Amino acid sequence: MRNRVAGFGELLLRLSPQGHEDLIVQSEALEMSFAGAEANMLADLSHWGHPTQFITALPDNPLGKKAIMFLQQNGVGTKNIRVDKGRMGTYFIEHGTAIRGTQVTYDRKNSSITLWDLSEKEWKDFLKNTSYFVVTGITPALSASCQKSLLKGLEIAQRLDCKVVFDLNFRRSLWDAESAKKSFSDILPFVNILLGNIGSINDVFQANIKIENDYLALKNATKKAIDFAYDLGNFETIAMTVRQQINATENVLGGMIKEGQNVLTSLAIPTTIKDRLGGGDAFGAGILHGKLLHWELQKTLDFATASFAITQTLKGDINYLSEKEIRSVGEGNFKGHVKR
Repeated sequence: MRNRVAGFGELLLRLSPQGHEDLIVQSEALEMSFAGAEANMLADLSHWGHPTQFITALPDNPLGKKAIMFLQQNGVGTKNIRVDKGRMGTYFIEHGTAIRGTQVTYDRKNSSITLWDLSEKEWKDFLKNTSYFVVTGITPALSASCQKSLLKGLEIAQRLDCKVVFDLNFRRSLWDAESAKKSFSDILPFVNILLGNIGSINDVFQANIKIENDYLALKNATKKAIDFAYDLGNFETIAMTVRQQINATENVLGGMIKEGQNVLTSLAIPTTIKDRLGGGDAFGAGILHGKLLHWELQKTLDFATASFAITQTLKGDINYLSEKEIRSVGEGNFKGHVKR
């Protein structure tokens, strides 16, 4: 059976002040959860009914056990998780509001996944009967072993006719743009579906696309970013988010997609942000959901954009809403009326 989605990356312990918009320095207690770009996408897809498997390594301790329970509670397959030495990567979130932006602090050096060098046999077993393989630009930044393992996995995916979904996530705190560009250039020849935004194209590939904080201007800049990315590989699909940030709380969100010579844009959705993280992952999961269900392109983009926007109104990185609820938002029903 095909149509299974696999992802490879790090699952992190997520800690944030109990007072949702408090700073760590003023907090006495932290809330615990788990998140990671690839795991977020898989969890969203699992909630919409798709079989998924996460490929990662976790420590053999109570945190690793709790992390596996978290994935299972969200429907993500865990049989391909290695439980071994190392530690749990952690990140701390201070949620922004109004004029104060969200702050993320990482503590993930020498986490379990950074020590795992996957073999060709492991990759063949993990990707057998898989239709889509989800990876991001975060994983190769973690260690030389992660870079090596990822490239090996991409080669196996290509041999098995498994399509690769790659999000151009660039984390400045993990590596520099020059290192990212070199690594991404090795990855892009394997990629079928490319995800990203103007920022990642500018930061990594020095596209120098002018960004203005006006929604129409941002749409035009995103089209330029997609055209720039088009020449970086032989992609089936390129999809990018559009974000006009009025401030940390009020955003206008949208999306754009290109297949062949067709370029489509979504409606713009005004959104009050509750949790800034996980939105791009929800967008990518929405694109993949439409692909798996063989939807027409505009329907896929509208669903992905609605998923992107509505996830930002939820606490945590995962979109818990049903396909029906998300499609309603994608059709323009985002006034927030009471439903009885």
